Amino acid sequence: MAKSKGKSSAAKPSKPSKPRPSSSSLSSSALLTLSLAAAAAAYAAYVLRAPPPPPLSPPAAGGLSPFEQRQQGRTLPGADRPACADAAGCAGVGAAECAAPAVASRCCASCFRATCVDLDAACVEKAQRGACYLEAEYMNATCCHACSPDPEDPCSPDPRVRPRVAEGDLGKIFRRGVEEYPQYAPRVYSEDPWVVGFDNLLTDEECQGVIEAVGGKNGEYLKPSTTAQAVKENGRIVLRDVPDDIRTSWNAWCQHAGCYNHPIHERVITRIMDIVGLPHDYAEHMQLLKYGPGEYYRLHHDWIPEQLQALCGPRVFTFFLYLSDVEEGGGTRFPYIKDKDGKPITVMPRKGTAVWWAHGLESNPWQKDDRTHHEAMPPIKGVKLAANYWIHGSDFKGSMAAGCDGRSGVKGRVWRK
Repeated sequence: MAKSKGKSSAAKPSKPSKPRPSSSSLSSSALLTLSLAAAAAAYAAYVLRAPPPPPLSPPAAGGLSPFEQRQQGRTLPGADRPACADAAGCAGVGAAECAAPAVASRCCASCFRATCVDLDAACVEKAQRGACYLEAEYMNATCCHACSPDPEDPCSPDPRVRPRVAEGDLGKIFRRGVEEYPQYAPRVYSEDPWVVGFDNLLTDEECQGVIEAVGGKNGEYLKPSTTAQAVKENGRIVLRDVPDDIRTSWNAWCQHAGCYNHPIHERVITRIMDIVGLPHDYAEHMQLLKYGPGEYYRLHHDWIPEQLQALCGPRVFTFFLYLSDVEEGGGTRFPYIKDKDGKPITVMPRKGTAVWWAHGLESNPWQKDDRTHHEAMPPIKGVKLAANYWIHGSDFKGSMAAGCDGRSGVKGRVWRK
């Protein structure tokens, strides 16, 4: 569970403002017509430059595991986005010159900046709350820059594309998971925000299989836990895993072949993604956790704000598995969500159970819901073994393979709030 830095705030909707007058001698309508024509020419040239998308990996020899099968023939997110750069002599190129296809092709980046302009002062604010797909007709005509991916940054999200998990989707996803999978004994702790438990999700064999798949037969992959923190390097925000005194535990990631191809791990993650209703690659790699007596993770949120700017988008769900019984203590406590008696919801660890919660708001899953801050209470007697399965509203594993998950850096432009 990653440490959050700062809080997100919802952008206030505003009425569309009139296009700002131009200082050019052309009339506003003539300038708009010229700009749109030039933008269309530049975009057409930009698209025609697109190379064929590369496969994620070459075909593996012999029989393929389900994980390997999912990787065959697929492309990385953003791979179909053409490169856009200037050739020599493009400095000072303006909108009128960019109307010529040859200039638009040769001076792709400069022509994008010259022609793809915002005509409403509120364009960026609107784009940050999803207006590029919610109000597509108006935004496409008025907010070209705010509603375009950065042509010079292949990791920038496309604000025009609706994520798989967007406004009004959280309740539908949770209700479906509860109603369609009664065999796992779902228990609704809260609907606002959503917190759902499963009292019969895994068998003892599956719990042990996950522990060995992720952590190794003898726990050889376990190491002291860290938290993700943002630092600025070379003008970009990058995420680094660093030790933090709010978290004392051990963890391991499913990022080795013995885990990728483990049949029990595959069975468990397939079950989780069936319940959630999203593709496998929208989830991060599973993280195994081990808490000994007295070890804890203080109050925190799993939201990573820097991923708002990354191609993968932010985490939208945590699916937390309990893989061992704990004699005393070790609960997951939500201090800001109360039960019917007014007490904080606390889910106690019991082998084979799970708890699933949302990170964002129903009205905007891209805005952090501070009510789902939580803490891992220390075991008093016994050892707590558990696993995090973090799920995004976009293709995380593909974004990670492309270097676009926020780890290798994002620019300072905030695409969503």
